[in-house]
Amino acid sequence: MNISQLECFVSLASTLNFVKTADQLGLTQPAVTKQLKAIEAELGTTLFQRTSRSVALTPVGEQFLSEASEMLNIYYRTKNWISAYSGNTRNPIRVGYTDPMVMPHISNILKQFTNTQAGNIITPELVFDQTDANLGRLKKDQLDCLFAMRDALFDDAEIIFSPLMTCGFLCAVSKTHPLAKPYLDDPARALEVTTEQIWEYRQIIATPPYLMKRYFSKGKHVVPINDNADNILCSNTNEAYALVLAGLGYSMVPEYLRMNYPDLLYLKWVESGHAPFGVYYKPPYGLKSDFITTAKMYFSRVLSTPE
Repeated sequence: MNISQLECFVSLASTLNFVKTADQLGLTQPAVTKQLKAIEAELGTTLFQRTSRSVALTPVGEQFLSEASEMLNIYYRTKNWISAYSGNTRNPIRVGYTDPMVMPHISNILKQFTNTQAGNIITPELVFDQTDANLGRLKKDQLDCLFAMRDALFDDAEIIFSPLMTCGFLCAVSKTHPLAKPYLDDPARALEVTTEQIWEYRQIIATPPYLMKRYFSKGKHVVPINDNADNILCSNTNEAYALVLAGLGYSMVPEYLRMNYPDLLYLKWVESGHAPFGVYYKPPYGLKSDFITTAKMYFSRVLSTPE
């Protein structure tokens, strides 16, 4: 039995979906199947009931899950302290994030943090992935923290979410776009927009599809989507900004990802819900505690809840 087999088992027990497990672990589906067959053969039992439509843990699989999770936790904790052990000179800080546009904030936090660590060599490890995948890494102690919007459906007693700011969505639009004209013609006009005003125009959607109903509310889309418009899907806000700057449509961006592009106009979306952006972590210790404290101080100084 090896770590890859245990990771496949624990991941599939969580997702009950071979496609999601393969995506989380960066493997192919056949590779996941091979690992699971190997661990079942070694244990001499069936851990999952598989049909063409569903995957479910067997009674033995349910009992083995807690032990498999603990074995993984012991492995990663041991790996971490051995990696960091060399006269306390090399100190990895593993930071997860969900959108490249948050990188300037992470960079500033790391700069402030390393300035307080005289004599310690800080070795950052940055992991960009979707929220669910990085939360999975955090659960397995593969990350020290994760910067993300709060996922309304995620619940784990071991993981803390500390809000850093509350934000809604802004409508980002090029100054050459028809949506911007009324505001440029009348500088005194309030920089806000309603769903009705934007409805007919193409939207550049950067929110991952699986999160469209999860960030801000349960059961409702977080941004208005006119399926009859020729909308464009992209994987992150960095791509969305590039397309907006090209005049190809507008995009709804979280307020914490507002960037100072002179060719863009930001309009407050009147109907926007609000949700916390913050940092996920397990109870901190040592340098990780100092890093979380630095992050909180940075956001309290640089960012504030928009009016």
